Amino acid sequence: MLVAVGVVCALVLCVLWQLLDRTPPNVGAFAHSAATRAADAAAARTSSARLTSLTSALPWAVPLGTSVADSCQTEDQHPFIGPADWAPINCVRSSVLYLAFDGDIRTHLHQLDGVLAEQAWVGSGSSPNTLTGTATWMSQAGGDPSPAASQRGSTEPPGSQPICLSTTYNPATQKHGIPHGGLGVRLRVAVAELPCTPSADTGDIQISGTPEKSGVDGTVYLAWHPLLTDTVSRSAYTAHRYVAAFSLVDSYAVQSPTRSR
Repeated sequence: MLVAVGVVCALVLCVLWQLLDRTPPNVGAFAHSAATRAADAAAARTSSARLTSLTSALPWAVPLGTSVADSCQTEDQHPFIGPADWAPINCVRSSVLYLAFDGDIRTHLHQLDGVLAEQAWVGSGSSPNTLTGTATWMSQAGGDPSPAASQRGSTEPPGSQPICLSTTYNPATQKHGIPHGGLGVRLRVAVAELPCTPSADTGDIQISGTPEKSGVDGTVYLAWHPLLTDTVSRSAYTAHRYVAAFSLVDSYAVQSPTRSR
């Protein structure tokens, strides 16, 4: 009996140890290593140059500001059962450029498509993969420019609903999107008018009316200059009809096997 009780107690303690031992790896050490800091500096320069180039190519748009969230983090791939299984540390810089504009939306969407093509951004996914194509497809779905239009079976006439669209792009030199936890760059371009708010990949958590840093265990922020998308949009709509968000996401360092790009 004593032996059986001892075995049961040992098994219980083993299970408890596996469930409670969830200490993440040292994200800070990786984030502040020389290799990661060099990759981070390169990502910051490249992201800034790309967004500046977009702003310069769109003289009819009014800059509203740029947010930045740059962090390294890992995640427990088995958060509830057994020992923690931490994914390789991944560092990502998310920069969002906000612009406002007025005028004919079709003309400006066509101009945006031209600028993105000139700057070697290629729409990802299946057709339509341009802003103009997405707007046309949504109008044909019943005039509702939201992605759920076809599912709702909208019967509104074309163009009767507010513009609210988003398209994702990759650099022409990058054949595929960013794999989960991998290296790469992507650009999401969202255009909206009231009552919509443009979709933005801000790299932080935007709830309760304020941006917040991610609460995931093991997250280390290297830069954080937040702008709340809702607040920026509401302010812009007082003077302009459309708001665009250019979300540039650069996954620039991964712990293993390739430590930096």
